[in-house]
Amino acid sequence: MKRSTIAAFMALTLVAAACGDSGADTTEAPEETAAAPTTEAVTTTAAPTTTAAATTTQAPTTEAPEAEGVVFVGDDGVESTIADTSRIVSLSGDLTEILWELGFGDRIVAIDVTTTYPEEATALPVIGFGQQIAPEPVLGLQPTLVLANELAGPQESLDLIRAAGVPVVVLEMGTTLEDPARKILSVAEIMGVPDEGRALADRVNAEIQEAIDLAAQAAEQPGVAFLYSRGPQTLLLFGEGMPTNAMIVNANAVDVAATTGVRGAVPLTPEALVAAEPDIIVLPESGVQALGGIEALAEIPGVAQTPAGQAGSFLVYDEAYFFNLGPRAGQALLEFVLDVHPELASGG
Repeated sequence: MKRSTIAAFMALTLVAAACGDSGADTTEAPEETAAAPTTEAVTTTAAPTTTAAATTTQAPTTEAPEAEGVVFVGDDGVESTIADTSRIVSLSGDLTEILWELGFGDRIVAIDVTTTYPEEATALPVIGFGQQIAPEPVLGLQPTLVLANELAGPQESLDLIRAAGVPVVVLEMGTTLEDPARKILSVAEIMGVPDEGRALADRVNAEIQEAIDLAAQAAEQPGVAFLYSRGPQTLLLFGEGMPTNAMIVNANAVDVAATTGVRGAVPLTPEALVAAEPDIIVLPESGVQALGGIEALAEIPGVAQTPAGQAGSFLVYDEAYFFNLGPRAGQALLEFVLDVHPELASGG
């Protein structure tokens, strides 16, 4: 049930992203493309907020032995024997970030449109987006390994890539704050650097716990709603079972959509938003841009009738940063905690 909820949401949002992303041209050869602009973490608010700077640096190239003979069973149940990790196609932005943090950025030969960070990665060839992948562009890059999430497909394309002798490893995206470490450990096992993976997972878990501990000091729990937008025609309210729910709850806030019975991603209605009574509305940066800017939010039906709309309390983040559940998850959560509870920035 959880997987189908995420799949249904991402099917819609990735199609919207592909339609609106001029940098998502299919590439059949590993030619260098211009880097697309990327934003690490943009927090926009009409209410006073405090933003903690995300401290992420590119890891140096890891001099590690090839993962020869590594046998790995993906989350789709497919067993792969991985003998060469020198040329990797990444079909999921969170996995790209993990590879980069582990020091294997130089082994990635292509990405899909869900990779928006780090900036160096966005200069790599883009082969569309993983859910509508064609085998020919992937195989044309002569990859030795393809990493993907459970939304990658169609299945026929994955089968053809595997039939050509290229392992395709599928890892679930996840919806909880335990998932970043799980994915890190899996990628590290695939790459043959389990110790480095454990160190990175421990660091990320510590950052997450630090943010949770800080949030626990807040005296109040504001009501927060996550509103997904790709423009006026695509407005979704996120609830229980979405990665955003984990971010909201662990920031010591109330996911008001979840408390009113919203599961997964549902079309936004004014009635549902007003009934939720959010004190703060969180949105993806790209969605706000598609709507025409922060000033346009008040024109969304129902927003002006909420406490958030009346106070102008909007928080805006890059979506890959906020809910991809990658190695920056702890940094994103800490920033979110300080924005939701600005009094904690001064120890108040």
